[in-house]
Amino acid sequence: MSRQRHASCHDKGENLCFWPLIQYKEQEMTTTVTTPSPTPVQDSVLDMPSLVQEGSRCLENGDLPGALATFQKVVEAFPQRPEGHNNLGALYSSLGEHAKAEACFDTVIALLPDNPGLYYNRGMARSSQEKFDTAREDFRRVLEYNSKDTDCLNNLGVMDFMQGRFESAREYFAMAMEIRPDYDRALLNLCDLEIATGNGPLAIQLCEDFLRNHNSTEVKRALLTMLSTGCREALDKAGQTARNLMGQDDNDPEIRGQLVRIQKAQKVLDGAVIDEMPMI
Repeated sequence: MSRQRHASCHDKGENLCFWPLIQYKEQEMTTTVTTPSPTPVQDSVLDMPSLVQEGSRCLENGDLPGALATFQKVVEAFPQRPEGHNNLGALYSSLGEHAKAEACFDTVIALLPDNPGLYYNRGMARSSQEKFDTAREDFRRVLEYNSKDTDCLNNLGVMDFMQGRFESAREYFAMAMEIRPDYDRALLNLCDLEIATGNGPLAIQLCEDFLRNHNSTEVKRALLTMLSTGCREALDKAGQTARNLMGQDDNDPEIRGQLVRIQKAQKVLDGAVIDEMPMI
């Protein structure tokens, strides 16, 4: 979508769920799928917990090709287990191959149809392909398990925003922030929406209100951009007003002096003239 409309908008919800997270622990598995691979595999040659741990180590070390190869091995050796399909799908998503990711999540959801994290992953893959209607179904499915999942609420808002359903998007962002008041991604998405619908001053007010209670570098950056943009727009209007006045009386020294100052300020704001960086 995530400017990944903060997809994401700012970023969509949190990162995709790798299964298990970094460390593989057999006792944490909740799946009842125990059908062995159609092709017998010797445990001494290919051991699934070890393979998943190896893939996780590759991810930690930033070795995406190694992780990809490892999770492909898991899928080939243990096609009836969900771990390889899900992790391969999450990895495909991180590589931008969202169609392949969606196919992996389709497979693992068929194995585990009652796991909300899998629907979340597929929703992310679908939304990245702008398949908003089916992605919306996935995120709503997650909300059936947890109605207070703020990432899903934010993502639903993002998709409505992208499709021009502004009132619905505004409601989703507001719900996410009501549950999680420090959720800066939802706040930034709401600000983007207000700007897009001509409510720039409200977006500034939302950021200022947020920062009174929460510390967020991203919100501070957004506020700076909005204020700077507002300054530029005000200077443009002031310059045009000064030129209109000079058209009536081009000998007025006060108006001429104001126009010169406005033009200098515009150049500084545009980065054309920076004589000295401020000391911090």
